[in-house]
Amino acid sequence: MIHTVIVPGVGGSEYAHWQSWLQRQLMSCSRVQQSDWNSPILQNWVAEFVKTVAPIQNDIQIVAHSFGCLTTVAALAQQPKLQAKIKNVVLVAPANPARFGESGFAQHSQSNYSAYFQQLKLAVPTRLLISENDPWLSFADAQALAQAWQLTPINLGQVGHINVASGFGAFPEIYDYLIAENMQSHISISDNNKYLFKFAI
Repeated sequence: MIHTVIVPGVGGSEYAHWQSWLQRQLMSCSRVQQSDWNSPILQNWVAEFVKTVAPIQNDIQIVAHSFGCLTTVAALAQQPKLQAKIKNVVLVAPANPARFGESGFAQHSQSNYSAYFQQLKLAVPTRLLISENDPWLSFADAQALAQAWQLTPINLGQVGHINVASGFGAFPEIYDYLIAENMQSHISISDNNKYLFKFAI
């Protein structure tokens, strides 16, 4: 069975977020945790990504959002040995690398990660879902990032940052871009029961 790893962005994707909704739907799923969800220091986030992904024995698909997309791309570039078991990556509404630097949110006097992410390449099957009116990454910048990563972006239209604020709780369309677990993923279990079962293990 494919194992799905959820990689949230800044704030950690609250219960109502589509990433948390997706995690409750899947039978084999885990989440990258961060010590401080409001301090997006890339190397710290990459370290937690590696800590989560490296021990997993199954084939893996990654579902990342916002700064979690940048974390995923950086981690796979820095740890190429992880790539062999990554069968699918779904990047949803990536954050703008220009807004971040070594100390977290970039200040005007600091260098940012724009050039760094422009030169990275993805060596695993990847889908990039973008929005026409994302406040965290303009449509033009999203297209430029897709070109740099040699991806054909999937434009979802005017859907904001594809988060709770733009109306994305349940997000069944995400299944169009995922590798299906198996028929077990369609068993009807309430969200609450699934949530309690998964985290009681």
